[in-house]
Amino acid sequence: MLAEIITPGADSRRGRYRVLLADDDAGVRGSLTALLDGAGFETENVGGGVEALELLCRVQFPDSADRVETSPFDFLVLDVYMPDLTGVELLRRIRTEFRWQLPALFVSGEASEALSKDVEEAGGFALLPKPVEPDLFRRSVRDLVHTLLTN
Repeated sequence: MLAEIITPGADSRRGRYRVLLADDDAGVRGSLTALLDGAGFETENVGGGVEALELLCRVQFPDSADRVETSPFDFLVLDVYMPDLTGVELLRRIRTEFRWQLPALFVSGEASEALSKDVEEAGGFALLPKPVEPDLFRRSVRDLVHTLLTN
């Protein structure tokens, strides 16, 4: 269980790990958010890639003209296929437009070698199949956070 390895406030510059989750399926968003929140993470979820970019623009360029140099999130959980912008495209845009090197965990209903390669080339941490099994998700998040702690 995540709580055994990671306790709320275990690290992160702001106290608790913050996660941005983007998935166009409300059921998946709700399930994954519940798993993350239950493990002590602070989760913001959105229904698509464009909505994620809009949220990131609001936090990067608050009311003042000052640019926020560091991401308000510690990692991302992204659906690969969203109608407006794929998770891979979203991660690439975050890395080029915002210059934030956020780790990303991907979920997808499609499992193919080509898709795994796309995720890997974009810098994705892992690709999990949908429906997402809670234990696999917990292990993957634990492994991702472990890499954050060791870097």
